[in-house]
Amino acid sequence: MDYVKISRKILEWEWYTDINTKVLFLHILLKANWKPGRFQGTDVPRGSFVTSQQNLALETGLTLKNVRTALKHLENTGEVAVSRHPKFSVITIKNYDKYQSGGSQVAVNGQSGGSQVATIEERKKERKEEYNKSPKGDYESRTPESSIYATIRELYNSVCGSYPRLVKMSDARKKAINARLKTGYTLDDFRKLFEKAEASDFLKGANKRNWSATFDWMICDSNMAKVLDGNYDPKDQGGMNDEPEPTNSVQLW
Repeated sequence: MDYVKISRKILEWEWYTDINTKVLFLHILLKANWKPGRFQGTDVPRGSFVTSQQNLALETGLTLKNVRTALKHLENTGEVAVSRHPKFSVITIKNYDKYQSGGSQVAVNGQSGGSQVATIEERKKERKEEYNKSPKGDYESRTPESSIYATIRELYNSVCGSYPRLVKMSDARKKAINARLKTGYTLDDFRKLFEKAEASDFLKGANKRNWSATFDWMICDSNMAKVLDGNYDPKDQGGMNDEPEPTNSVQLW
């Protein structure tokens, strides 16, 4: 059976009328593992799961800012605890047994009775297989537009403070983002892309033509690969600082 126990007392919960906090908490309840596990050498207790703010935004349709605020609410009032690691976080629901019977094997992935729930690694594999089977091969088939595009836009605006602010996600930009995701790039890759671009004086105009990169240039397939490869890193970090093509010849996909 595909459920967790929720008391009607949640109607009296202080965050019940805060839509973002309520959505995030219910999502956390459904994502939590019913038994202990491990992920990349880190213990993941019962009632916990591995995630990141970017993934929570992608999965719930909330923006990164909304996720951060809602998570802070839940931490401050003792609903959850967050153990932060360099590349991921482990979110633990406090008093998890209130939502899941101690000896029950009812799991959020639909398994129950005497069957075993999937391990973290198995569920990761299942998500990858689901992605590959998507009719479009991208996120459009099951993810709200307000999620993936808004998340990437917010990542860019928060990291790339030296570049023009991105306001609108045009159809061409959405198509380019989907093309990158289809070839295997992740939200973490986009974050690294923006961090490297922000750290690159060359891409910010310190070159022979006083040329500066743009969001459209960064998400072009060949350019994204070169930035992530470190071609535009500062020279003292091994960057080659290749001369980029003019902005008017950029092909987004």
